[in-house]
Parts: sequence; C-alpha cells; structure tokens
Amino acid sequence: MDTSDGRVVLLLIILALALFVAGRRFQSMVSARQAWRNSMRAVPVKRQSNGGTLKAVIGIALIIAVVFWFLTNASRMT
Repeated sequence: MDTSDGRVVLLLIILALALFVAGRRFQSMVSARQAWRNSMRAVPVKRQSNGGTLKAVIGIALIIAVVFWFLTNASRMT
C-alpha cells in the first residue's frame, strides 16, 4: 500500500469514528429530550432546555464536511 493510500485509509477510519461519536451523541440527545418531555408534562411550569448537545452534533457535522471536502480535493491540491 502506498503512503498516500495509507493516509486516505487513516482519514476514512477517523471519519468513521467521528460519525460514530456524533451518532451516539445524537442518540443520547434524543433520549434525553424524550425523558425531558415526559418529566415536563408532570411539571406545570416549563423551563428552557440546554441545546449544547445539538451544537456539538452540528459542529462535528461541519468538521466531517470539511474533512470530506479535503479528501475529495486532495489530489487537486498537490
């Protein structure tokens, strides 16, 4: 395997791990949101929720988009 092929494989592995982490965070965010909704139904006054996890998922998606763009345009840059 050539060194450039090794770099592409490594970047794809990192991309897959980032997608896995983003998916797990999104899954936990959805579960927390459902638990929050169920608990807020019992409380007469509703409170604002924290959107930190959603911001993290969007941030990871942007990073993945930049890495994907870099992978697709790496041959043009050199």
